[in-house]
Amino acid sequence: MTKRILALLLGLAACGDDGGSGGVDSGSNVDAAPIPAMVTVSGVASTVGLGGSTPLAGVTIAAYREGETTAVAMTTSAADGTYALVIPTNGVALDGYLKGTQSGKKDNYLYPPKPITADIPSAPVLMITQNTFDLLAQFAQTNQNPVNAFIGVQVFTADNMDVAGAVVTSSPAGVVKYNGSAGRPTPSGTMTEVDGIAYIFNVPPGIVNISASGGGLTFFSHPVNARADQLTTTLIQP
Repeated sequence: MTKRILALLLGLAACGDDGGSGGVDSGSNVDAAPIPAMVTVSGVASTVGLGGSTPLAGVTIAAYREGETTAVAMTTSAADGTYALVIPTNGVALDGYLKGTQSGKKDNYLYPPKPITADIPSAPVLMITQNTFDLLAQFAQTNQNPVNAFIGVQVFTADNMDVAGAVVTSSPAGVVKYNGSAGRPTPSGTMTEVDGIAYIFNVPPGIVNISASGGGLTFFSHPVNARADQLTTTLIQP
């Protein structure tokens, strides 16, 4: 059940690259090809719990460039949870994140593995309550301090297949836990299981560089800005 929660929360990053024309550049130079003046990120906002997800109206969804406090685009999910965010790029890749907010839920900061360069269809924005957030720490037998940040990580191949046997690290360091064979956080795991999921508890808030090794692949490390007592999710890919 917990696996389902995090896999959904990480859906934005997983949908970012469709194997050819997706929104996340798979190369090292994100400015190699012309970038459209507008890109569209669309999908469904939902609330997530142990029983699954339910479409959620009234979620504010905004896109930000990292380091800026003014959103470059903003919208609100409709009655059926759907949204479409049209983002002006000025020909520059969006090196930033999406933020989902709604009263009574944790803010969700979603970071793709690389800057966005084209449209991203079917990008879910998943919101969780404090109770669901607390369950992750309980399963991992870790006390998550509210002054620290939490990051959910999923390790994928370039074609979005889960990677087992990967070791996730962060700088600065946090407490890294992994799902066990039951598909929920375990206190004893040392690497990703077949779902590719890792959790970084109690990482200092601020810029955190996320890396992974193992699984026979070389992964692209990237920074996220992890906020205290909120939810940050991201994807690691080659």
